[in-house]
Amino acid sequence: MNRLLVLTGLFVCANIGSVWAAPVEHVSVQVTSTQETIPPLVQKRIAASVQTVGNHVFLQQDDGEISQHLDSYERTINDIINRVLIGYTVERLTIAAGADTTLQVVIRPWGETIHSADIIVDYGSLPQMGQALANTDLVHAQVLVENLLVGLPVDALDWANGVVKTVMETELENMLPEFYPHIVITPGENAVVHVYMLPKLPVVRNANVSIEAENLPKVIFLSTRRNLEQRYEGLQGLPVAFVRRHEQAIQEDIQASLNTQWVIKQYKLHVTPSLRIGENTDIHLLSQTDFYDIRAGAYMDIGRDKNSHQRHDSDTVIKGHIGRKLGNHHEVYSEIEFIPGDVDWNVIPGYAYQWGKGSQLGYQYETEDDSNHFWFRQQLGKRWQFRYDRDVTHKDDEVGLTYRLHEYVGLEYIVSDHDHWLRIIGYL
Repeated sequence: MNRLLVLTGLFVCANIGSVWAAPVEHVSVQVTSTQETIPPLVQKRIAASVQTVGNHVFLQQDDGEISQHLDSYERTINDIINRVLIGYTVERLTIAAGADTTLQVVIRPWGETIHSADIIVDYGSLPQMGQALANTDLVHAQVLVENLLVGLPVDALDWANGVVKTVMETELENMLPEFYPHIVITPGENAVVHVYMLPKLPVVRNANVSIEAENLPKVIFLSTRRNLEQRYEGLQGLPVAFVRRHEQAIQEDIQASLNTQWVIKQYKLHVTPSLRIGENTDIHLLSQTDFYDIRAGAYMDIGRDKNSHQRHDSDTVIKGHIGRKLGNHHEVYSEIEFIPGDVDWNVIPGYAYQWGKGSQLGYQYETEDDSNHFWFRQQLGKRWQFRYDRDVTHKDDEVGLTYRLHEYVGLEYIVSDHDHWLRIIGYL
């Protein structure tokens, strides 16, 4: 009878033990440091390593078995972690066995730790303006580097270097997507991160400045053009996609640069910049004034029959135009022509009316031969212009078609009632 009671008791205890014991289904890891805060990325990497060890040792193990041999498990886990982590040693390890077993690991850095981290960005031969634009996208790069490195043992870079570089490269490329970042980390208590930025193709090869100023002589803009060309050489070498992304900022910078130019302030000009971005980037400046129309130039006729004309015999003429605008459509003007071959002058007062886009109709009187003229001009795009002149005094018609080769040079083919010839025009 006594033997039966003993066997029954043992059987019940065995069943109760089997109910209390359970297999480990999940392992949770908590990693902290006894000293400086672990950089978040490194803490995550360490936790992942400890998680791998914990999963291998504990999953599907009986938590009762773990609790009974806790010291042995702690020594085993401690030894494995110390072998895996370089730069840290396990200060304290706590295992809470259960279906969700928890590992609390307190680590201590050994040797030097990184107290500060600085970033140095090298753009190679990129001009100063391009570097300044690129740096506006990297304002948070210093904080990124500090978050990744400060608090990390110097020796831990042996195993953390790869993942730290990968994260840095990804984040820097997100900040500056038009460049490839190459990173070199110099370890130490004061670590230095050298970032070498390589531009992605295509890049800006040339930055050209052109000025459209129909109401003022272009010669007065020479210093302005030279200043802008020197400044915006800084766009050369920048990726085309980067310049497009910063187009608004560049436009604002161009406008600010224009506002400081003497000729623009002196004559109170309205200059509107436009930007065409590509490997050959063009900066186009349109100058307008509400009051004046001042122009100067010269022309030379080729193949003109001197005996078929009432006017001068010379093929070369230097001329100037001074006009006063009256509102948006009307202008009174006076043109002065100097004929070097005859050493003579032709003063031409007149009136012009403008409507639409590039359409003008006018009247003028020429003192050289006391002739009255009605004329019409029509701009055909940016380079072509049609001209008709009726000399009502001598009953002569003249038609001209001009092609603008360059902002300073044009060609005009002229047909009159008695002749036809080619005219080379220079615009100042």
